Amino acid sequence: MARMKPVYVFSGFLDAGKTTAIKESLLDPGFNQGETNLIIAFEQGDEEYDDDFLFNSNSYIVYLDDIKELDRKKIAQLDDDYYPDRIIIELNGMQDDNELFAKDGSLNWVIADYLTFFDATRLKNQMLNMRQFVFNHVVNSAICYINRCSDQDLMYFRNNLKGINRYLMVVFLNEDNKIINIESQMFDVTKPLDISDDDFGLWYMDALDNADKYDGCQITLKLKWLDTVKEYENVCIMGREAMVCCSNDIQKIGLTCTNVDPKKIRKKKFYSLTGKLKAVDDENGDRTVILYTDSITEAEAPEDEYVSFN
Repeated sequence: MARMKPVYVFSGFLDAGKTTAIKESLLDPGFNQGETNLIIAFEQGDEEYDDDFLFNSNSYIVYLDDIKELDRKKIAQLDDDYYPDRIIIELNGMQDDNELFAKDGSLNWVIADYLTFFDATRLKNQMLNMRQFVFNHVVNSAICYINRCSDQDLMYFRNNLKGINRYLMVVFLNEDNKIINIESQMFDVTKPLDISDDDFGLWYMDALDNADKYDGCQITLKLKWLDTVKEYENVCIMGREAMVCCSNDIQKIGLTCTNVDPKKIRKKKFYSLTGKLKAVDDENGDRTVILYTDSITEAEAPEDEYVSFN
């Protein structure tokens, strides 16, 4: 049986740092120990793969125009032509990354890692005007590197990207390529929290990442009914809806709440819930929080019912 060959995917918009990252990786002896590498590039930016680099990294380069070209026949041809031990794919920022995942497992290739790159100086505009492409780049990604960070709102980037993919690791790099560590300091858990309508998305993403931080915290939230947990008496999923990609992609983001009688809840109404949070492991073994509700009263709907992450 043929050995499955690892495919490393580098995604993101043009000139976001993909080619530089690929070259640095393939010249790193900790990653590349003389294996034969095949780079499949779907775009060409300012940074190039010159002959010296290809020789020193034992790499070959093939340029294709569209992901659709990478069918079973093409993969077999590339295997026969280059006999690669490792495949590096540099995607085109204006194509749909998800088309590549439909090919995962074709012949003896398998996606081993998926990295996404953005330029911080352009990312906010891309989020506002090309959100579908941003979504495509991160929905299946493992790590997202945001380069050239300076005075941008990094929490805005982090929370919007993790709103698309909660498991995404977001790494910020400054103009000297040094990691910027950011910590969410918006919510002081040493005192009871009253989460405003606009801050719910920020709080929710922080709670997903830092459940233990909120263990035992008293909190007030404005939520609506999303689902009933039938296995337990008077337990509901209360939350809100987020537009993570476009108007056709609405996702529910919710919190398990005890002491909420579903028979007394009006399904489309919002409620103000006050109670104490407890950090627990969910069915997947991830840490999360549940709300032990002390009081629940009907409330006015938020001015914007859809959650934002900024």
